[in-house]
Amino acid sequence: MINIEPAKKNGMGKLIDVDLANLVSKRILEICALTELSLDRLAIFTGVSYSTLRSISKASLSISLDSFARLCSPFKIALSDFFDPQKVLSINCKNLEELSLFKKESSPLRKQQRDIISKKLLKKGVNAVLRHKRDFLAQMIYTTEYFSVARTVEQMSADFETMHQIVISPGRLSIMLKKYIGQEILEKKSIPRAERKQTDQRRPYLYSKKG
Repeated sequence: MINIEPAKKNGMGKLIDVDLANLVSKRILEICALTELSLDRLAIFTGVSYSTLRSISKASLSISLDSFARLCSPFKIALSDFFDPQKVLSINCKNLEELSLFKKESSPLRKQQRDIISKKLLKKGVNAVLRHKRDFLAQMIYTTEYFSVARTVEQMSADFETMHQIVISPGRLSIMLKKYIGQEILEKKSIPRAERKQTDQRRPYLYSKKG
């Protein structure tokens, strides 16, 4: 963990930690401005929780290297650039297919269209709804870069509901993903004990495309 703590001074009287906190806060706001994503939408897109991003943007939090990687990787930002205070960040949004898809899928008009489709499916019965969810998951795996970032089924469930208005429980996702793990399209890795939340009752896993 990289700890951002209250202001301290080193032997030369220079502030430490606060400088890092302010730099990280500035980077978060830069990324939001360059991508035109609000803080809550940035949280959904990167998989870093909103509460974490909000605290970082206020320059006060302990943040893991994994969170830094989640913030930088989707936007092709090198960690060396992220931590270089002299570097001006640049993000070519037009070349980021996953970002474009995310913006399109989370637009208000797209939400209205999905609501109409959901109502039609419910009229057709449970089998049509389940088939729609299976087709949706296959599309996310085969045609997007969503699974290039490792995520838990809880994160996926929240993302799918927020971004696509598709409700799939974490338990159902675990069952649906077994097919792709068996075909070696996806891989499942246990989250190291040191990185787990204290509230986790079961052994959590991260799912991603097999590299």
